Amino acid sequence: MAPGKVLGAMLGLGVGLLIGGLWPVVVLVLAGVLVGHQLDGLLQPPPRAAGTSAPAPAEPRELAAQQHFARHLCALFIEVARADGDLVRDEVRVVREYFAEQLRYGPESLELVRRYLKEHLARPPTLEDSAAACRDELTMSARLLLLDALYGLALVDGQLHRAEQETLRRIAQGLGLSEAQIRSVTARHFGEAQAHYTRLGLTPEATDADVKRAFRQLAAIHHPDRVAHLGPGAVEQASRRFQEIREAYEKIRQLRGG
Repeated sequence: MAPGKVLGAMLGLGVGLLIGGLWPVVVLVLAGVLVGHQLDGLLQPPPRAAGTSAPAPAEPRELAAQQHFARHLCALFIEVARADGDLVRDEVRVVREYFAEQLRYGPESLELVRRYLKEHLARPPTLEDSAAACRDELTMSARLLLLDALYGLALVDGQLHRAEQETLRRIAQGLGLSEAQIRSVTARHFGEAQAHYTRLGLTPEATDADVKRAFRQLAAIHHPDRVAHLGPGAVEQASRRFQEIREAYEKIRQLRGG
């Protein structure tokens, strides 16, 4: 008998015994069964449409695939974090936020992420293999979000070191991103820095040697001494341009930890 029917019958029996007599007991028990039957109908989940089935828990194979993917993601984060030295607390926070906010990982899954990070610190992974695995698993939009998060990790100390820049480029290429897509991500993070690169005729992807070469060439061209014979007005204009070039160069050096 369904739980509601049992409960109704018991209540009917109890009330009938209090009233006394056989017939009150019989009538109230039957009434209790009827009410209990209706209660069972209300509590029962709605019937599923034909051809549908209850959602099944994740299959062991699916769970293993998810963990395999998480391991490769952690590998990319570790490679960026290690590029400029040891993993620090703020970098761990950025990694945790990505998995918690972007991928909606819960406490147990985040603990698994922590374990993977620790493993990768002890045994560095192969960056290209991990990037390829993420490329195969993620949509283009998700890959752009991943690169965005990796740039956020690299810039957590306010600087983009040369080693970090090279690591990010290798990852971006491994993710199958185009140059235009990479620039769309870097532009978001560099903001004002983008203007500094533009003043030198460069992009954030320029090497340190490129930056130094561009600065020297532009500084030589726009040095005030070269236009001294044209009068004070020309000297003043050249001085402003020369100062802009110098400031842009210094800002880029600071950003790169130079």
